[in-house]
Amino acid sequence: MNATPKLEYINRLIKEHLSEDGDLEFNGLFIGDEGLQALAEADGVENIVSLDLSKNRITHKSVHFLADNPRFQNLRRLYLGENQVGDRGAVSLAQAHFCPNLLQLDLRFNDIGEEGGMAIAEGAFKKLQVLILQDNPIGDDALITMAKHPGFANVRKLNIYRTNITDRGIKTLARSKVFQKVKHLNIARNVLRVDAAVALANTKTLQNVETLLMFDTYIGDKGVQALSQSQCLPKLRTLRLT
Repeated sequence: MNATPKLEYINRLIKEHLSEDGDLEFNGLFIGDEGLQALAEADGVENIVSLDLSKNRITHKSVHFLADNPRFQNLRRLYLGENQVGDRGAVSLAQAHFCPNLLQLDLRFNDIGEEGGMAIAEGAFKKLQVLILQDNPIGDDALITMAKHPGFANVRKLNIYRTNITDRGIKTLARSKVFQKVKHLNIARNVLRVDAAVALANTKTLQNVETLLMFDTYIGDKGVQALSQSQCLPKLRTLRLT
């Protein structure tokens, strides 16, 4: 399919799927890199507030068409889960024109490693409220950097499920003043032991957490006891450890 038919196809999809509120739902349409490039050239993208590109076979080759395009200036919510943007795509996204005003970013299952994780951690975010990095092996250094970056001070939901985080990262998280507004924290299926549980149980800053998901870790009975009896998580309502 050459560029003109692809652009026509994307323009037609926008007319069919773009809501009056600016929500554009492309989940599972498999538009690929060529489709994302066409989207960047399409009519009406200035009106997009929420963009769902999950499950579209998008790679780093086309992410820059989105990230570098000032026409996406009104974008507030971006869902890119279950693609293959990788480290290079994450680097592009971290400096996108829309980053300072972005409220939600979902990058689950995208083969983002330590380099891409660090790029996101150092990104140009200012208003982000929801960050989902699930199933990307970003590692401790990215989490530690995020925990000190004022651009994440408005985050309410942080999902770092199975991201190669260890006790080292969680200890910094537990002391983070940046993440004081977090209410939903998913750190399940990481290599976490009793020290991580004790650090969270004694946190002085994460006192707004209402939901803590920490199942499939290695915190043991002592870790479970520490969290279950914690006096430092006064708003905790949901605690899942197994």
